[in-house]
Amino acid sequence: MVERIDIFVDEDFLAENGQRRDRLARTIRFEPTDRTPVIVEATFWTLLAERGVSFADFIATPRQHLREQILNFKWRVEHYRDDFPIETDTLVFQPDFGSLRGTEFPMDIEWLPNQPAKTTHLLTEVEQIDHLAFPDPAGGLNARKVEFFTGMKAAAGDLDVRLNGTPIQIDITLSQPGGPIPSAFALCGSNLFLWMKMDPDRVHRLLDLVTESHQRCITWFDHLAGRSPLHPLWLGADSAEMISARSFCEFVVPYYNRLWEQYPRPRIFHMCGKINHLLEVIRDRLTIDQMDGFGFPVDRDLLADKWAGRVVMRGGPHPLLIHDGPVDRVMAECRAYLRSVGGKGGYILSEGFGLMPGTPPDHVAAMVAACQRE
Repeated sequence: MVERIDIFVDEDFLAENGQRRDRLARTIRFEPTDRTPVIVEATFWTLLAERGVSFADFIATPRQHLREQILNFKWRVEHYRDDFPIETDTLVFQPDFGSLRGTEFPMDIEWLPNQPAKTTHLLTEVEQIDHLAFPDPAGGLNARKVEFFTGMKAAAGDLDVRLNGTPIQIDITLSQPGGPIPSAFALCGSNLFLWMKMDPDRVHRLLDLVTESHQRCITWFDHLAGRSPLHPLWLGADSAEMISARSFCEFVVPYYNRLWEQYPRPRIFHMCGKINHLLEVIRDRLTIDQMDGFGFPVDRDLLADKWAGRVVMRGGPHPLLIHDGPVDRVMAECRAYLRSVGGKGGYILSEGFGLMPGTPPDHVAAMVAACQRE
């Protein structure tokens, strides 16, 4: 039986879709705009909490997984009024089990009913790196990803999704998020940093392996999704904020550049930890084009000095501040980011990084209002 899901967005707001897209495109090109765009990071955790749905229910079956993602989208566009472009023709979803990395490797996973799933580190002794083989891209959690990909595609025809009464097509895709460092950290845990000092040659062998494996998964998912391999590549390096700039140059830079060299620009990067000591290395050695998510721990004045006018950035104030308010304080902090990080354009205001459950929509509206007053 086909289930109908109706999404309702104020027609006047929907009519501004083109303006929001143009504002964002101009910002990414460092061109003048009427104001700084605002795009908050409303993850599925935030939206499930708002809707009172558990993680266990979210991933119960492929059909339910797709249905809950559509309902998350519905909640987001009906409540938050930022510059997030509202798709009116096609909505694209994919299997999403949270921030699990290195998912092609045979790691045990603890599935919790309403918390992020946890992987058990596969490597506990550095010598085990010698025996780690290339995994099948279809192995590990990726097998479940593909099962859900297939099931979600089959279920898409059972859901009649409409925006203000107009049908919207549903497409399903696949991706391999993360990057070599998060995969290596998933395999080793904090031992990864100890082994960088104790046995760097073995760690380099590990990074060679996870980099090639990451590439194989991207290629395989591109094939399954029917996607051209000539697409920009998003890479994250969370956990690498815990190492020095010197170690970052040795253990991060060559492997990320190896991946990016196979794809067209822009180079889209993510690190939401305290990366004050890495800003010049990321800028000059990784030559990133876009920072899709910096966190509140980064010194905003230092960020402005090192990156403003050269790197497109998205991020901003502490998510707790955006959550707690009051509105005047939210606006004051946002304006401080606009004056510093946004002083040379190329800045997308967000929270830094990830909207907290229970954040009042009025506080998101205050972020937009702060941009309008600048």
